[in-house]
Amino acid sequence: MTRNNHMKTWDVIYEYCNQHPNCTDTSCERTVFVHSFSVPEINLITDGLSAQGGSVRRLTFRMPLPVSQFLGLMFLALGIGGILGPMVPSLRMETNYLLSRIKASRSDILAAQAPPLPKSAPVVFEPLVDEAGAPITPVNTDFSLVIPKIGVNAAVIANVDPAKPAEYKEALLQGVAHASTSFTPDQNGTVYLFSHSTNYEWFVKDLNAIFYLVKNLEKGDSIVLFYQGKRYTYRLTDKKVVKPSNVSYLVPTAGKKSLILQTCWPPGSVAERLLIFADLVETASTPI
Repeated sequence: MTRNNHMKTWDVIYEYCNQHPNCTDTSCERTVFVHSFSVPEINLITDGLSAQGGSVRRLTFRMPLPVSQFLGLMFLALGIGGILGPMVPSLRMETNYLLSRIKASRSDILAAQAPPLPKSAPVVFEPLVDEAGAPITPVNTDFSLVIPKIGVNAAVIANVDPAKPAEYKEALLQGVAHASTSFTPDQNGTVYLFSHSTNYEWFVKDLNAIFYLVKNLEKGDSIVLFYQGKRYTYRLTDKKVVKPSNVSYLVPTAGKKSLILQTCWPPGSVAERLLIFADLVETASTPI
């Protein structure tokens, strides 16, 4: 058997008896024929076997790699895929976020180079623009959440019981959940919203990872809620990481219009909870 030094092809060795059909007698005169072919040709090797004359006494395949090495490489590839696969959604979102920040920085530089407005010109507060300055249209004005800095634009499912897993899991497939224990934006109290922080596509494809990037929010960032045709703009004031057992923030808090966003922390874990706190700074009717 001739060794294939390149190890990129398979070798097929045919042995033909020159005298008898279907011969198994090893003492007969024989002809040995070696054929090398690439792996994609494996299904074609049976074509024309009889074309060499006589009958095939023995057909031998030689793999380009030993079986042990082939299996080892296969399991290694599966292992690497298992590690990197779940990271794909996170990497995609992080990349998109970094690109948006780069665009925002360029916009800030251009704005700084522009001539200043006259002192008499009014400053218009417009929270519905993305990091590049493009306008944002909410998915609806009945109940939705927009966070321009991180690209969140999602429907809010109202009055979801945070103590009933079956209920809130169903709601989180559709958007962000509004805790039934909290207030709505038009009321004088705290609005409490929660959502997933991650989406491991290989294992739980149905997770809606809307809140993955809330970890990147900072004090002063704008968060916008739409409710029954009105726009409510909040400004981030604080961030906290708390234990899952700390449910004091779910208790209805009246007397101040504010907002709390909750998600799991760190992303992909249920060890703790990340809370985002924001205060209402503007209420406006919207023609959208």
